[in-house]
This record gives sequence, structure tokens and C-alpha cells, in this order.
Amino acid sequence: MSKESIFKRVYDFYSKDLTAAEFERLIMQETPSRYKYFARSIDKTSVHKNKVREILTFSRNFIVAFLTKLSPVIRIIYTVSVVAFIFSFLNGSWDMALLSFTVINLLLFFEIADKLTARDELEIAKDVQMSLIPGKPPEDKNFGISSYYETAKEVGGDFIDFVQKPDGSYIVAIGDISGKGMSAALHMLQVSLMFRYISDTLNNPKTILTFLNKNIFAYIKKGLYLSMTIAEVKEKSLKVCRAGHMPLLYYKSEGKTVTEIKQSGMALGLNNSDLFSGSLQEYQLNADKNDILVFYSDGLTESMNTQNAEFGLERLKRIISDNPEKSAEEIKSVLLNEIYSFRGFAEVHDDITFIIMKAL
Repeated sequence: MSKESIFKRVYDFYSKDLTAAEFERLIMQETPSRYKYFARSIDKTSVHKNKVREILTFSRNFIVAFLTKLSPVIRIIYTVSVVAFIFSFLNGSWDMALLSFTVINLLLFFEIADKLTARDELEIAKDVQMSLIPGKPPEDKNFGISSYYETAKEVGGDFIDFVQKPDGSYIVAIGDISGKGMSAALHMLQVSLMFRYISDTLNNPKTILTFLNKNIFAYIKKGLYLSMTIAEVKEKSLKVCRAGHMPLLYYKSEGKTVTEIKQSGMALGLNNSDLFSGSLQEYQLNADKNDILVFYSDGLTESMNTQNAEFGLERLKRIISDNPEKSAEEIKSVLLNEIYSFRGFAEVHDDITFIIMKAL
């Protein structure tokens, strides 16, 4: 085999799946989040006027924070190996330095294997969760519908669903479970299955929310809070009920105005008495041609850029009012472009979920 062929194989191996976007994501997004993982354990009480001393103190605290994340046995072996490598290198004992270097790399190999195992389990959890997320909205001659679901982590706690009824009507639901990561995702799976069972037998949004709240108290541990908006859609008529969720945005084509539909309603999981059902208010809406409805989670409006500024509700309203001639799918594309442009390389802090409906 020629040297050129060997070089090409090595080059292809290391450059496989490597893109500029992947490199930028690693440097600009993943590196800060990984630093924060260790920084949570750093002692920040020590303040020094001397800059050199401050840097040394920070370095010491960062190393301690890193070591505490390792298991006791790995921590001891790693520390001994690093110290042995440094002394061997300084004393010119290359055999001992090579041995120490090999041990350090073996430890790295074990840690990576452990991380990859956890990542595989997360991928399985993500597949299970995504299997409950509708692949596409229902087809409706009265509305063009487009939806979007993005998790901040591998799995998320946002909730979205469409339930088709035999009479041609359907239920639209969007929700946000308290917390993030695996805990929120597991609760989301429980709530999703409960919601589908209840909404298969009931139509009224207020009644669905009331029964869902009772089931949350009965079958899920205390401390779970869930905001949700449900709408029953019949032709161009919507019956909307909001339980502590973000207000529905309603673009009225006739007056070219965007209104927040924010009737009262308590989040699920807060109260199991008649106080919950009594707090819910239904809103009847009859859409005209080219009217636009936007259901969304707070992860959209609270999405932040590198200066920690939020995307904001007013920006969302402006995007809707500036693009009334576009289809629901086209408005989604415009909105996502605006979000990505605004967010830049900032870390994703929360799940982003939204549903856009445009009356035809």
C-alpha cells in the first residue's frame, strides 16, 4: 500500500463527519457548558487583589473541582500518575514517564467508555420520547398547521400533541413540565400517555385538564408542575383553555393586530381540589381567513443570546405581524431563522416548542 493511500485513510478517519458547524458548536456552545459543570463546584469565596495569586487560587480550585467529579479510586490513580509523570519528565526517567502517560490515557479511556454508555442510554430515552411527539400535524382543510419541538438537552420536558377525533375535530395541546433533563422527560412520558388516554374519551378542554390534574396527583409524585394549553378545533372554531401556560397569540388579519389570549387558569399539579377546575376559563375563538394562531412554550421567548438578552414576546409578535401573507410552514422557517440568528453560539437553556395555525 502506498504512503499516499495510508495518509488518505488516516485523513478520512479523522475528518469523517467533521464540519465547520460541528467545530463551532464544540468551541462556542459545548465548551462553556462543560466549564459550568465543573464551575458549580468551585469555591468562589476567595478574593485576592493580586492577579497572579487570584489565577493560582482559581487553578487550584478548578483542579479540586475536577478531581471531586472522579470516583475515589480513579482520583487516586489519576493524581499519582500525573505527579509521577511530572517528576519522571523533570528527572529524565523516560520509562516511568511513558508508564505514567499510559496509565493516564487508560483512565481517560475508561471515563470516555462510561460517558459513551450513558450517551447511548440517553439516545434510547430520546428515541422513546420522540416516538410520542407527533411526526406531523393533522391535515385540515380549514387550517395550515406547522409545529416545532427542540430539546435543550438530549431529552426534554416540553409537551406537544394532536389528538384526532372521529367526527373530524381534533385536540391541540402544548405544555411545559417543571425541571429539565431526564427527570422532566420521564414525567413528560407519563403525562403524555395520561393525556392521550383521557383525550381519547373526552373532548372539552376544561374537562380534559381537570381529569389530567387528578391523575397527576394520583399517579405521579408530588412536586410535579405542568403548564398546558388545550384547544378543541372544529372547522374554524376553537375552544381554548389555559392552565398556567404562555398566552395564545392571535393575529387578526382584519385589523392586522396580535392579541394575547390569556384567560385565567392554574397550572396542573398545584391543587387537587375544586379550586383548580374553578380557576380554568374557556375562550371561544372563531378564526377568519388568514388569521394566525401561535401556541408556544416559554423556552421560545426566553431564549438568550451571548449577552444574556432574551428573544422576547415583542419580537415574536413582530415576526407574526410582519409575515401574514406566508403559510404556517413558511412562518415557522422565518421564526427559526430569527431564533438561530439571535441566539448565535449561546448555550440552549430551555426546550423550544411551538405550533403555528393559519386559517385558510
